[in-house]
Amino acid sequence: MNTTSTTDTVFNFIQLYRLAMRSALKAHEIGLHSMHVKCLTYIERTEVCTANDIVRFFSRDKAQIARLIKEMIDKDWIQKTANPEDKRSQLLSLTENGKDLAELISATQTKVHTKIEENLTSQELAEFKRVADIMASNLKSMK
Repeated sequence: MNTTSTTDTVFNFIQLYRLAMRSALKAHEIGLHSMHVKCLTYIERTEVCTANDIVRFFSRDKAQIARLIKEMIDKDWIQKTANPEDKRSQLLSLTENGKDLAELISATQTKVHTKIEENLTSQELAEFKRVADIMASNLKSMK
């Protein structure tokens, strides 16, 4: 088995996906990075969200997430409010600008995913997902 070929294919696919998303979102112009996209999407989908929820979900350093949250607050994408259940934490939610951006991200993901799936049968997509899930599981077992 040629692992270099598999590795090159995976990295190429990831790079092309990131470039397509960044280009379609005009990410460079608004200072949007992949962790912004991930966090905005997570906050949008999570009814009650704290910084610690993000730290745990993405397995990232608390300081890194704190900087990211501060940056997103400064850009008026998210806001903090007091957590009525725990006075030590604050709830994160999208601002109107954040909701607009999350909507743009979702529409862009749909557009890019449609392009990715072009010229592939449902059987081929199912096989890709099956193989990718096995690869991901293999990597998870390395921890």
